[in-house]
Amino acid sequence: MADGPHRSPVDRLVGPVRDAILDQIDPDDILARVDPNAVLDRVDPNALLDRVDPDALLDRVDPDRLLERVDVNRLLDRVDVDRLLDRVDVDRLMDRVDVDRVVRRVDVDRIVAASTGGMLARLVDIARRQVVGLDTILVRTVLRLRGIDLTTIPDGPPALVEDGGERGRYEVTGRYAGPVSRLLANGADVAAAFGLFTALSAGAGYLASLLLGIEFDPQGVSGSWGTAALVVVLFAYSWLSVAVAGRTPAMAVLGLRVVSRQGRPLSTTRAAIRTLVLPLSALAFGLGFLGLLLSRERLGWHDLAAGSTVVYDWGDRPASLPTPLGDWLERHAHDDTPAHDTSAHDTPAHDPPGDEPGV
Repeated sequence: MADGPHRSPVDRLVGPVRDAILDQIDPDDILARVDPNAVLDRVDPNALLDRVDPDALLDRVDPDRLLERVDVNRLLDRVDVDRLLDRVDVDRLMDRVDVDRVVRRVDVDRIVAASTGGMLARLVDIARRQVVGLDTILVRTVLRLRGIDLTTIPDGPPALVEDGGERGRYEVTGRYAGPVSRLLANGADVAAAFGLFTALSAGAGYLASLLLGIEFDPQGVSGSWGTAALVVVLFAYSWLSVAVAGRTPAMAVLGLRVVSRQGRPLSTTRAAIRTLVLPLSALAFGLGFLGLLLSRERLGWHDLAAGSTVVYDWGDRPASLPTPLGDWLERHAHDDTPAHDTSAHDTPAHDPPGDEPGV
């Protein structure tokens, strides 16, 4: 269409009329009278999509803004999980899993160690609880037969059992250990020490044969030299264990610890005295062990000589007793509250001189 002076006469005649008509048209009124369905019916979707540039369209989409407007919960509610799973090809999915890579990332040793360690710990705790229950019943029975008021019996050394402190009924750490657990630990330690002596004898015989060409039969060890070697091994086993760790290996298994009568660590000197006197308690027809049952603090001759005592040491774990023993103790709960009067202790206010650690 020509403009300006080159416009045709028809354009010059119709143009003003057309402009006047367009000025009078209301676009909103026209759109309101349009039938969208009729319009859409006349649209060719394929032709429309052919003219759409998806890349250009996606370049103009803001993904963050789009995701912010998505209601995830509403979207998930509309998902048919069963139908979705029906469409999953499990075999194809498993074919894409790198099993070797998955296995390499699994710490099998750690899993086995954790499961095995937890099982062993539970078994040890079960055995300990049985022994504690026997200790409790035996000590209570004997003390009652002697006519001793159980409420006057101290729980444990003053430094380990605070006066007036709240304690769970079956929390045993810090309490005086009973005779059953202590005698079992002593017997196990003797067996372990003899096993250690046998192993050392075999090792010494092998080295003597290898290095010096001397034939040495560890099974034939006897006489004064053999006895002296056995005594040294027994002494070193018990003394070093108590001096260094506060308990022997068997005591560790049963949850026991040797401390001073006030509850502090036992010095090396007093650990040596205790080790030397311990055999006398057994050799005197076992009379030295009667104090484990009759004494308020479960003291044997070796404890009296060294100023020591033995307590339970389970860390912070309670000693939840087996059901029959727990029921029995529950029926006698009124006897389970010891007096926290330090005058009831038959110990001096302080440990004997020289009981500091390292003496």
